Amino acid sequence: MLESIFIIVMLMGFVLFLISVQEKNIIFCLASLLMWIIVLATHMYIEVPGDTYYAEYALFGVALAFIVINIIWAILMYMDQDRMSWLP
Repeated sequence: MLESIFIIVMLMGFVLFLISVQEKNIIFCLASLLMWIIVLATHMYIEVPGDTYYAEYALFGVALAFIVINIIWAILMYMDQDRMSWLP
């Protein structure tokens, strides 16, 4: 059950990132950033009740890469929005 929630949060982060790129909306980008921060924070220690400890170390790099990409994309969208606000 916990693994499926973990996978859903990852998929939500990826889909929100794709929507933010397509719509050029900073809100979707920041929501995606939040999802990837949650994935990064929870990937190190996933414990199934009554079962054993589970850790996915390769996911750290994936989550960190998406966080960096989301931050860069949010900055680019913010700078583009700021530049477009000066146009008549």
